[in-house]
Amino acid sequence: MDEQELVLFQEVQDSARRCKPSCGCEPRPHGGRGFIEDSLFIVKNHRIIWAVILFDGAVAYKEVSPEWLEVFSEIVVDSPSIFVEFDRCHRIVEYVTHQDKRLPN
Repeated sequence: MDEQELVLFQEVQDSARRCKPSCGCEPRPHGGRGFIEDSLFIVKNHRIIWAVILFDGAVAYKEVSPEWLEVFSEIVVDSPSIFVEFDRCHRIVEYVTHQDKRLPN
């Protein structure tokens, strides 16, 4: 992890710990994957970060644009479950949202 990525990850960790003090937030040097327990949108220094806390305590993030936020934030908020995969720098590289569909009456 280069210095800039490390600083950003530490900022994400700090924000996650403020919102959820019980979060382990431990670095995962090989990356990881799992289902999201909590999701945060962090706006700091003219950047928008989508940060997630997985059920196992890992933290991952994705820097997003205002357009991404406008289009996808509702999907993220309304999905009953989201699965993410993140790299060794904790950047989200893939995510899948589950949309609970129901058969019409």
